[in-house]
Amino acid sequence: MPALPRFPEHWLLLCGLVLTRIIGWGSTYYAPSVLASYLARDLGLSGEVVFGGITILLIVGATAAPAIGRHLDSHGTRRSMCFGAVVCALGLALLSFAQGPISYLATWFVIGIGHALMLANVGNVTVAQLMGERTRRVIGVMMLATGLASSVFWPLTATLSAAYGWRQTLLIFAAIQILVVLPIHLMIPSCRAKLPAPGQPVSTIAEEGRVPPVHRRTTFWLLATAFSASGVVSWGLPLHLIGLMQGSGMSQATTVAIATLNGPATLIARLVDVLAGEKLPVERVALAGLLLGPLACLLMAAAPGWAPVAIAFSCIFSAAMGVISVARATLPLSLFGRRAFATMLGKLTVPQNLAFATAPLLFAVLIERFGATITLLLSAAIQAIAFIAMLVLVRRLVAIESSGSSDRIPYPTLNH
Repeated sequence: MPALPRFPEHWLLLCGLVLTRIIGWGSTYYAPSVLASYLARDLGLSGEVVFGGITILLIVGATAAPAIGRHLDSHGTRRSMCFGAVVCALGLALLSFAQGPISYLATWFVIGIGHALMLANVGNVTVAQLMGERTRRVIGVMMLATGLASSVFWPLTATLSAAYGWRQTLLIFAAIQILVVLPIHLMIPSCRAKLPAPGQPVSTIAEEGRVPPVHRRTTFWLLATAFSASGVVSWGLPLHLIGLMQGSGMSQATTVAIATLNGPATLIARLVDVLAGEKLPVERVALAGLLLGPLACLLMAAAPGWAPVAIAFSCIFSAAMGVISVARATLPLSLFGRRAFATMLGKLTVPQNLAFATAPLLFAVLIERFGATITLLLSAAIQAIAFIAMLVLVRRLVAIESSGSSDRIPYPTLNH
């Protein structure tokens, strides 16, 4: 069995980034799932409005991603992530004072800016700039823990809200951004772009990736299609998982318990990916995940309201999404190389986030209007599109690599 990677230089920072990811995703993306009932009671917000905040967050991220990506390649991630922590804290604090739909949705523009600056792909760019060729393994190991964000923050948000109220809970989350997240981000080393020395072998730079320039446009759009389509489901369905299972007749206690399995299932799947990562190409791991996702939805649609099937669905679906999320972070690096990695992720973020942005509201409408079964069948169909796109991509990669074509050019690296 392959040994887990060692972090001789940056292990403390990497552990800290795991913690900030859990806090960041848990306090922004996952919190509305628990707060929805409180927001409906106190502010009269419908499910569409509550999860419309997540839609705004993702649209803001799509708008800002290309510019942020170029900045990260030139200046590193330290300043961006520190500023993002402050902006997220401000947004969460403003959210705690929301009085209606307009003020509620307006605060999500602020949270969206903070999210784009410190979460999304920024953490993965940090790892790529620090760890080089070990990036895939390191990201996989870090995601073992960050996959627990929902399992940690769903019960934490529920407990704090019951004890102190939802407004105080959001203020607590804002304080955590300043007292915990910001100091960790200040530990990130500064980076600057560095051109390779004249005559330096390109092979020592490890920047060019597996896909020659002539094939990159088609590869980009196949990758964007696969991850965008799968992301519509992975970003939308989990937010409504508790409500979906309750709508099929299960009790709140049962649905919360089953939903809590998401984190461990995701963790196990990512552990398998980490241990097998050296033997299996990342695109084939992603292909397997894109096959399991729709199968899990079809299983749940066939027997809604039955707890054993719901448990199987939760575990299989979460495992599939777990390996896909790792592939979403590492496959672009494998295909296109480290050079301008942040810029490439920024370009991929635009179609992905625009697709993701539709997910929370789309699934809120689907579940409310058509019920659980139709929603699950549509989820399977959307994921089938992602599977087909990835299958075409895998076959193209086989053809490219068997032809041995290449057109490599040295590009800037980052100096720490």
